Amino acid sequence: MYRNDRTPKRALTGAALATALSERVRRSFALMDSLCADVARALAQARYTTRLATAVVDRSTYVRLDRNSDGFRDYLRGWGQQRAERGSGGMHWEAQILVADHRRVSAEIGLGVAFEWPSGEADESEAFVEFWPTGQGVALPADSRGFQRALVACIVKMEEAGTLSSFKGRS
Repeated sequence: MYRNDRTPKRALTGAALATALSERVRRSFALMDSLCADVARALAQARYTTRLATAVVDRSTYVRLDRNSDGFRDYLRGWGQQRAERGSGGMHWEAQILVADHRRVSAEIGLGVAFEWPSGEADESEAFVEFWPTGQGVALPADSRGFQRALVACIVKMEEAGTLSSFKGRS
């Protein structure tokens, strides 16, 4: 989870690095939101809904922010600028996926998100996401399918624990 804590080799510096850092955070959370919606569509017969919660937490300051707000964009600009100027800083965030079953019982799946330092390469990993209930980790955007599989594995684990219930029983 902490690969990005090592001193990175950066092609980007200054304002370009600050912008790349803040865009990386926004893009990654948007991708996670989209992947949750895909899982919700896939689990429609089981009558589950899944969505990424709008509140996220910057672990370096423990500030909780609404990722859909203008304040979040403003915060990210300052956050990216600080890291670009210092060349270091916490890149760890927390998020939750909200899951509800057909009975309207809801549960949260905690996520730890570590953002990678941008190098300017086209195919680089942007974030590493750890699913707290199972300990599974995936790199985004490369392992989007792995993210979806890990989310489903968490839902199955919650079913087995009796927290959630599928509308249709498992065969």
